[in-house]
Amino acid sequence: MQTAAPIAILVMLAILVFCVLSARLFRAKALRMAKRLRQSPSGQDRAAALPALVLDYARRAGAEVGAGLCAVEFRQSAEMRLKRGGLMKTLTARQTVAVGSSGFLWWARQGWGPFTRFRVIDAFVGGEGLLEVRLLGAIPVVKSRGVETSLAEAYRYLAELPMAPDAILGNPDLHWRMTEDGGAEVRLETRVGTARVLFRFDAQGDIVAMEARERPDRDAEGRPVRYDWRGRYGEYAQVGERRLPSYAEVGYVYPDGYEIYFRGRIRDYKTVRQ
Repeated sequence: MQTAAPIAILVMLAILVFCVLSARLFRAKALRMAKRLRQSPSGQDRAAALPALVLDYARRAGAEVGAGLCAVEFRQSAEMRLKRGGLMKTLTARQTVAVGSSGFLWWARQGWGPFTRFRVIDAFVGGEGLLEVRLLGAIPVVKSRGVETSLAEAYRYLAELPMAPDAILGNPDLHWRMTEDGGAEVRLETRVGTARVLFRFDAQGDIVAMEARERPDRDAEGRPVRYDWRGRYGEYAQVGERRLPSYAEVGYVYPDGYEIYFRGRIRDYKTVRQ
């Protein structure tokens, strides 16, 4: 019995050291991904290839190409369901989006008072998708990668183009076309398949909605499924150097109806130049 207390203390110290080191390594992974995106190529002027409605949106937002502009970054306050039907959880996040190539990193934190309950990496970098969630920023609870995850993250990159107008103007990987009903579809070819997102515009030419068919997801048992995907954008404002939808929300169309799982607001915005 006399040795039980010292052993328990040593075990607790070992667990603490493991958590601290693991959290640091996880953060280092996010920093490496962000650095890679910040070093991506500058955008090319794709104005001649864009439909007039899309080009007008990018220009009114203040988008530009060249001058070493390779990425944009913004902070978000957000709410997210961690499982279908669950309560919305408050998060804060920083996002880096490539301009001249297709990629992003969403580095998020759910707080618990002064402590971190969860850290999240949601990313599409180098054509590969990753979703990783760690309890206390250290203990893995979700890790998803592979074909379905990569394709799902490619969809997300496209859906967030309204918040990265420089990529609309400058990313040569994107292929745009107008649809018969007045929408604008953007297509991205990846190593694991084709991602397509359709944007809807209001009378002023602002993007107000997004639609996509059969985006990869997982059901409650972790099995791969595909659901139609919907989003909405609003509260346009000048945020830093760009005019953007400062609010966005997305959700899935499940067999029994539509449910929002994410909504967020942009708090600041900056361009990244080499």
